[in-house]
Amino acid sequence: MARSLWSGALSFGLVNVPVALFSAVRDLDVHFSQLHAPDGSPIETRRVCAHDGSEVPWGEIAKGYELEDGRWVLLSDEELAAAAPRKSRTIDIEWFVEERQIDPIYLDRPYLLVPSDEGAARAYALLGEAMRRSAKVALGRFVMHAKEHLVSIRPRGGALTLTTMRFHDEVRASTDIAEEIGGAAAPTPEQVENAMAIVAELEVPFDPSGYRDEHRAHLEQVIKRKQKGQTISAPAAKQAEPTPSAPDLMGALEQSLARIRGEAAGAGEGPPKTKKTPRKAKKAPASPRKARPSGSSARRR
Repeated sequence: MARSLWSGALSFGLVNVPVALFSAVRDLDVHFSQLHAPDGSPIETRRVCAHDGSEVPWGEIAKGYELEDGRWVLLSDEELAAAAPRKSRTIDIEWFVEERQIDPIYLDRPYLLVPSDEGAARAYALLGEAMRRSAKVALGRFVMHAKEHLVSIRPRGGALTLTTMRFHDEVRASTDIAEEIGGAAAPTPEQVENAMAIVAELEVPFDPSGYRDEHRAHLEQVIKRKQKGQTISAPAAKQAEPTPSAPDLMGALEQSLARIRGEAAGAGEGPPKTKKTPRKAKKAPASPRKARPSGSSARRR
């Protein structure tokens, strides 16, 4: 099993459940290191003073906050420690809410909570069953990596998941955009009816296994071909199509619906199509073995 990222206790009323925190997702991106092309040597990053060009040792590096007028406020590690959250090994559950009340925009990164030992499993299962039957999600706070996190906890299968959340002031309001759209963009009833018909035609049950990262799969194929000594050529660039003017919305909706149903829109159209299901993902090629990147190598995120 993967190494835990945090360990402590999940506090539920007067009950403390020893738990460990694991990432719920895997990083499958293809990462590259920067190399010197002529000899393949790794590129190192050095800390250089912009004023005199000299290399700066770690002991002379301070943290600074830039003010609006361009001046800097320098802070030492001791001064930053004064503002650090109180270290705690507890996830404190504060409230329970209905899951539908949490806008997905507030959700950040998912983790798995696992009971630390057999003795904690009973209280762990009790909390999960209580949330499952009540259809409620727990809200709490805890400190990880010197940062306080707002979190939501919910049952998923036989486990509890913890998702870090964004605070309210971190989420941009959509009211400014809505005001720019204005009432002139209100659709007609007929347009809404056609749009809903398109939605109905394209509706399928969500199957996450039916989707894959096509770019990653193609990139792994390119690396595999290059490893075998094959020549890699970039596809010819397509001429950019001009930006279309405001379309005939009603006409576009009708044509879209006809194309989906396979009923019209020109000669050579086939018979009406049945409701589509997502294409099953093909098995991705095995990832090529990667060289260990240097500590200063660039990672693509």
